[in-house]
Amino acid sequence: MPIIDAYGHVSLPRFLSAEDFLRVMDTHDVAAAVLSTADTCPDAQELSRALVSYPDRFRVIGIPLGADAAGRRDNIRRQLDSGFSGIRLPATLIAAQPDLLEVIGDAGGCIIAVGDRGLHAAAREIAGFLDRYDRSFAIAGHFGGPTDPALLDTDAAVARLFAHPRLHVAFTRHGAMAHLPVEHWAQALLARIGWQRALWGSEWPVALWRDETYASTLDWALRLAPDAAQLAAFRYGNAQRLFFAAGAAHARKIDPDMDLMTFRKPADVWLFPPSLNVSEARHRALYHAYVAWGGEARGAYSEFFLQMAERGIRAV
Repeated sequence: MPIIDAYGHVSLPRFLSAEDFLRVMDTHDVAAAVLSTADTCPDAQELSRALVSYPDRFRVIGIPLGADAAGRRDNIRRQLDSGFSGIRLPATLIAAQPDLLEVIGDAGGCIIAVGDRGLHAAAREIAGFLDRYDRSFAIAGHFGGPTDPALLDTDAAVARLFAHPRLHVAFTRHGAMAHLPVEHWAQALLARIGWQRALWGSEWPVALWRDETYASTLDWALRLAPDAAQLAAFRYGNAQRLFFAAGAAHARKIDPDMDLMTFRKPADVWLFPPSLNVSEARHRALYHAYVAWGGEARGAYSEFFLQMAERGIRAV
């Protein structure tokens, strides 16, 4: 069965390079991936390089950063003009600056919206965006904010959003949501949206930091008992239709002066939360050492750390 990863992170130094991510994909027989980043490392240049260098393997989602509201609008336009498929938006930012949706819709772009409680903070705005721009679609990232499924009936705006035929849900950030009713919420969502509007994403390499494996994120949905056709749609068909049906991307390298890193929010890499923070530079070296050690085919990330520690103790 072919596979598309609908949510991974490429940006340096915090996440992976395009080639790092391709190696992960090839190890797991993943045909293509949709890449994004975060405000802790908004490296638009590496995202753009990934798209231009591998237009048949990658699609790219940008990030809405700028010195002010006008700057955010301009930077979104420039990312979309260079071939980015859409923009990742926090629900709170959509509520505070809904005009960003107009910039994206005018360009025919999509959004990945992230937030809590069924994206309630911006559910009305996102549904309106989908009504106005029929070339666009929206993806509710990270399960769309798991909460009590009753919200799908009691909150009119949330109910309308998840009923919209161009609203999709990405099953991502699996391990970070163990404290939430994520499985119960996912079942309720599928009863409303069906498997034809659900996507799988790894959130790699962030999932690795939680000591998850790439395969575990891929297999999480098996507990929901999809049949073969549903699983094929979830793992491949839906993302193929939304992002890759037109063939290789037509993109140009983003303008060299597009430096969103000036707006980054510096942070350590948090491994095995909440216990170990590691600088980005140190973690990049550790990640490559883990890959050279054999990666998840040999053992968990935590096992690699334990073996390194034991080796260090013996050397003292």
